[in-house]
Amino acid sequence: MALDVTPNILGIILQGSVILAAILLDLILAIDIPKSIRATLDLLTCPFRNFLTIDDFSGDVPEPTPVPVWKARTLVALSFLECIGWMGYSSFSLLAGDSEARMHGVVAILSWGYATLVVLMKAPTTPPYILITFWTLHGGLAFLNLVSMYTTTEYPSGANVTLVLLDLSVSSLLVWISGTLPVQAQPPADNVAGPTDIPSRSFSCPEDSANLWSWCTGTFVEPIFDVATSRTLQDSDVWMLSPYFKHKNIFSKYLEYQSRYPTHSLLRFLLVSNSLDLILDIVFELWGAIIGFVPPFALQQILSALADPTPESRRTAYKYAFIAFVANLSFAQVDIFQNWHTRRCYERTRGQLFCAIHYKALKRRDVSGKADHDHDENSEEGADLGKVVNLMQGDTYAISQRFWDFSKIFAAPIRLVIALVFLYNILGWSAFSGVVIVIVAYTLNYPLAKYNIYVTRNSWKAKDARMNVANELLQNIRFLKFYGWENFWASKVRKSRERELNWRVKENIVDTAIAFIWTWIPSATALTSFLFYTLVAGQRLTVSKAFTSIALFSQLQEPMSSLPGQFFAFLHAYVSMQRIQQYLAEPEVPVWASSVKQSEDVAGAEPPPGAEIGFTEGVFEWHGIPESTPSSARFQLGPLDIRFPKGTLTLVSGATGSGKSALLGALLGELSCISGEVHIDKRHHQVAYCAQNAWLENATIRSNILFGSAHGYDEKRYEAVVEACALIRDLEVFDAGDMTEIGEKGITLSGGQRARIALARALYSEATCILLDDPLAAVDMHTAQHLVQNCFSGEFAQGRTIILVTHHISLCLPIASYLVELGQGRVLHQGSIQELQDAGLLQKIVEIEEDIQPDEPVSAVTILADNEADSEVDDKEGKSPRVVNGKLIDAEYRAEGRVSLRTYMTYIHAAGIFSWILTIFLMLMIRVINITNQVFLAKWGEAYDNAPTPASRFATFATKTLLWDQLPPPDVDVRPWLAIYLYISIAGAATLCTYIALGYYASLQASRSLFIAMLNRLVRAPARFFDVTPIGRILNRFTSDINTVDGALQNSARAALSGTFNFVASFLVIIWVVPKFAPFALVIAWLYIRLAPRFVAASRDLRRLESVSLSPAFAGFDELLRGLPHIRAFGMESRYQDGFYTKVDKFQGFDHVYWLVSGWLQWRYDCLGSVVVFLTTVFALWTGVSDGFAALVIVQAGVFADASRLLVRVAAQLELDFNSVERIIEYLDVPQEAPPVIENCRPPAYWPSTSGSLEVRGLVVRYAPDLPAVLHHLSFSVKPSEKIGVVGRTGSGKSTLALSLLRMVEASEGRIIIDGIDISTIGLEDLRTRITIVSQDVSLFSGTLRSNLDPFGEHSDDECWEVLERCHLTSLLKRRRNGVEASEISLDMPISQGGSLSAGERQLVALARAVLRRTSIVVMDEATSQIDSNLDDQIQTTIREVLSDMLVITIAHRLKTIIDYDRILVLGGGEILEYDTPKALIDKPGGAFREMCRRSADWPILLGSTRSRASSSSS
Repeated sequence: MALDVTPNILGIILQGSVILAAILLDLILAIDIPKSIRATLDLLTCPFRNFLTIDDFSGDVPEPTPVPVWKARTLVALSFLECIGWMGYSSFSLLAGDSEARMHGVVAILSWGYATLVVLMKAPTTPPYILITFWTLHGGLAFLNLVSMYTTTEYPSGANVTLVLLDLSVSSLLVWISGTLPVQAQPPADNVAGPTDIPSRSFSCPEDSANLWSWCTGTFVEPIFDVATSRTLQDSDVWMLSPYFKHKNIFSKYLEYQSRYPTHSLLRFLLVSNSLDLILDIVFELWGAIIGFVPPFALQQILSALADPTPESRRTAYKYAFIAFVANLSFAQVDIFQNWHTRRCYERTRGQLFCAIHYKALKRRDVSGKADHDHDENSEEGADLGKVVNLMQGDTYAISQRFWDFSKIFAAPIRLVIALVFLYNILGWSAFSGVVIVIVAYTLNYPLAKYNIYVTRNSWKAKDARMNVANELLQNIRFLKFYGWENFWASKVRKSRERELNWRVKENIVDTAIAFIWTWIPSATALTSFLFYTLVAGQRLTVSKAFTSIALFSQLQEPMSSLPGQFFAFLHAYVSMQRIQQYLAEPEVPVWASSVKQSEDVAGAEPPPGAEIGFTEGVFEWHGIPESTPSSARFQLGPLDIRFPKGTLTLVSGATGSGKSALLGALLGELSCISGEVHIDKRHHQVAYCAQNAWLENATIRSNILFGSAHGYDEKRYEAVVEACALIRDLEVFDAGDMTEIGEKGITLSGGQRARIALARALYSEATCILLDDPLAAVDMHTAQHLVQNCFSGEFAQGRTIILVTHHISLCLPIASYLVELGQGRVLHQGSIQELQDAGLLQKIVEIEEDIQPDEPVSAVTILADNEADSEVDDKEGKSPRVVNGKLIDAEYRAEGRVSLRTYMTYIHAAGIFSWILTIFLMLMIRVINITNQVFLAKWGEAYDNAPTPASRFATFATKTLLWDQLPPPDVDVRPWLAIYLYISIAGAATLCTYIALGYYASLQASRSLFIAMLNRLVRAPARFFDVTPIGRILNRFTSDINTVDGALQNSARAALSGTFNFVASFLVIIWVVPKFAPFALVIAWLYIRLAPRFVAASRDLRRLESVSLSPAFAGFDELLRGLPHIRAFGMESRYQDGFYTKVDKFQGFDHVYWLVSGWLQWRYDCLGSVVVFLTTVFALWTGVSDGFAALVIVQAGVFADASRLLVRVAAQLELDFNSVERIIEYLDVPQEAPPVIENCRPPAYWPSTSGSLEVRGLVVRYAPDLPAVLHHLSFSVKPSEKIGVVGRTGSGKSTLALSLLRMVEASEGRIIIDGIDISTIGLEDLRTRITIVSQDVSLFSGTLRSNLDPFGEHSDDECWEVLERCHLTSLLKRRRNGVEASEISLDMPISQGGSLSAGERQLVALARAVLRRTSIVVMDEATSQIDSNLDDQIQTTIREVLSDMLVITIAHRLKTIIDYDRILVLGGGEILEYDTPKALIDKPGGAFREMCRRSADWPILLGSTRSRASSSSS
């Protein structure tokens, strides 16, 4: 019996080629290639290699994954079985004399023999891709052979069928077994999740352990669906990132590349590091571009075959339906591979940019205190927090997205060329008439493109400006509430937002024009081409030509629209890359001043010989001073020529503004070195720094003291340090002890506590050189003595070089060995204590310095002096209640379950209900017009037969509504048909343009409404809300969530509606034309729906987790920028960079798993879509509908498949985007203060008058209903113009009383009556604008001196100058600028939010601002603590003169301040202990006030003051 197995020459060649390629590759790898050739090969193959390999990871490399022995043995056995079989086949062919079959057999024997040898010699540990290709080809040929048997032979031989089936089965089994091998032979970590492991954060992502089949289908992510469908996913349920995606590994590779190629740009590195992904992306995109034209070609062949109703034509139609099915299936597989590689490219690019921006911040000069005369929204210098956040959340994403869509700009021209060639084959030269339309569209796009770039640049700048104003508002919200100015500042944010939206309106207009042009192009090109084809060329527009042309024009739409779109996007990314490069090019501190720069440049990090500490002819200036500033107005430090003795204590002293803090800054590298040298070795954490304004992390007290020290938590050392810094009693005050969270900027601590914790951090460190900027200024004399005895001498000072800036010279002299005195930035005297004493200078220095009080720090946060009413305990009461378990910051809220109806309705109301009704109407119109267009084309093509077409239900229905049967046959007169097609196209164009414009309008309205609503609610939130909510978290709402509402949300909502309408419309059309398909359609729809809930549940939770995890990364940036000098001083940059890696790893881990889950869904939906199109085509052919309606059904089946695939994903994306609205709504529900104004209860304009009194009756205050009362039934009265001092121990309720007067904390019981009006009955703005509080926590704003004094512009220049003179500010500023004339110190002098003024100057500006308000009641909270004693005495005199007719309440920590007041209120435990004149209280035996005074170092002064005042009163 002859074997009727037809050998395929092409198949033989393909199989032979694959095996030859395998042999050639094995030879290349086996032979020893010369080095020159090897180097050339390495260079050529470099872009095709993974940039990050397992060798790049630190730590032990895991063992390779063992492969079961049975798999290798089965592969060998089956391959050998095939080899034996083909030997038999070849022998039979030889006997039969069939040379072609014999050649086929010989090739097969050699191929299968080699395959057997390969798997026998070396058992594969990963899928053998070349052999899988060979086996797949072999199995494919066997399948085609089987199909050929049944299509060409009526009764094929059973033996032949059996042999072919056996061949097919063996090949399939070989492919399947090979596919079960792991994709990676060696896992990158020991904790890679396996297929049976329950998802957990303790496991690495399972993609690293996936086999080929689970990799191809995304099955390895399925374990997470089981968790997501059973409960809400928590962050502990999601796998951590693979080591191949971890940011530390990625960025370490960048640093290695940068050190190897220092001249290469960041963009070049991004291209090099992602070259493999980009190449594969282009390959996969080209597959889609080229094979993407197979379905339109198959459609043409099917419709042409239907025009010829013969069995052969029907078989041809079925054949092309199957070819289209295979092509569509290939797209599903290619897409999952392409999406993974493009996603990896995107994630790595985004991560590298994130890390580069953060890494730059660690090396960048600190310009936070820079005051810019020309600062405006177009300023490009000194990126602050707002701009840095925009760089990370805006520009980084814009650049990364270009890497995700990298290949489209290459594939678009190829699609265009293929489509045009295809169209030419169908329509002839008429197809090129459509090209003219495309050229016109491109011509129109050019000016739009130029304008778009201009608008984009300005839009980003406006967004930066808006973020800066919003950041300033949030950072100073407590002060703004004190003054009742929060609404004014909110209006500045709203104006800034409106300027941003104005640019967005222009951007929307351009985008509307561009989107309309490229969305309507297919219709316009089709109309033009059909017009020329029928009217000019006189050809017949048959169904096959019309629908194939429409399909091709639709294929043209994507490349035509994507080319300009991609071009614009690349231009936008170019703008973003420029912004990032500009930021990365900002000046940096010297190499020796930064530990990360030392690690980059080891040679440059070497200290000078001898490792001295000091300066050699060093001259320094603050960073950021414009070069145009005259030298007389520039503060210069130096020349300095100092050597600090090692292992001893050095004192640095000098008058206010002499440059003591600047000297420490210069030693740390935080000042610009104009000339000379600095000598210090900061490597290996040898330096510690304690600024006068202590900077602390938003963490526990213990974490701040440990601060990543190499000692770790050494309990003995830790306890000793805490005791040395007098912190034991402080920690006892807190319920959670040293595990108490201190909040942002140390909100829960007093200034003294902050200073001593910072000192403890310096002492606990392993530093050998400690720089201390007057930590004694924040504590009373008793505590100062304790610190000097226990911290600056003894075991913690042993062997350490301590440089101490202080005014307590006499206190520190006994333990000091060296002293440096500064004056106006220069060294006045220096030398050892003995040398200065011998020269007779020491006593003069001591006499001068002992009259000087604490000096200026550089930071914006001022210091609160410790309370003299306390003996040892030191705390700041009233700022916030005690926190159980030390937890202060609330965990960020994360919604669970489906997005609520309220969220959707909030957005719909914000966008406008009418606009949404109109949007839905326009969507319906677009669908009706599209279907009408297709039906009309079908009727037009069929009308050439000039005979009635058998009408289906749909045709009958259509005939009744559309009157095309009344038109003349197109062969006779085609003009009416063209006219109707033109009308349909114009209607579609008008509807589409309105739809696009309406979308932008609705989006703009929604974003404006939600932004303003959130801003207004936050501004009216109580101060407590800002204590427990990090500013970074709020800023994330104003960036990430508002950006989603601005851009993505409207598109997601419209896409979801559009997908729904497409799904329903196409389903109805298919069922109407082919009713028999209904049961299958329902089954397929059920499959779609069955897959959806698992995806939606998992994706929704993952997106929410991602949103919540994004905030900490940016909240930490604020802290980082404020604390840069401290971080660099301790050499802790790597700790912060590693912390940033961890935060971004967590955020990107959720994002990564989300896209893996999306790939799982997409593959299944793409495959189902391919089945839908195939089955619909088969049913249309089987039921025998007309070629016109067959075309309609096939087209609608494609629409149905696309809509089905996109609908669930878009619906899920919609829920994810609405998560941003959900997060905004969370802040729309924050608790609110009382109304700013109560119209029917407004106080008179003169209220409170100078003749008005203050009465407190039964006042009870608690911070929350469930917390104990802080004030207990206080009752007292204050006479008009009386001066009252309030004193008491820590926690006695002093600050709470002050806050109660402003209703910052509402009274639970009792009343406060001011000048006859109960303050609880009036609006907060009316109250707070009539009472002035001057706090130690001074808040200044970026702007001018005048804008800080009088932000509303209510006072004249003369009035402003008067208060400046009275507060002695003009003379101090003149002296500070080394003799600059008064004319140069104007009200337009720039002021920065940070450190452009010293702390004393800032307090004077705040005092001048308070005096200028001229309210009748003033509350003073140690308002002159940063001013030296001589100036303080002058200021106190001024206060008594200027505020003589005002009622003044002073909360005093230093008793000397209020000893001459009219009366003193002594509080204890929230109750009034004493209330009388100072003399009466100090003379009261055993009285609380007398005991406080006795414990004070100023007891003689206090006693003398009361005696002298009593004497003057009696006389």
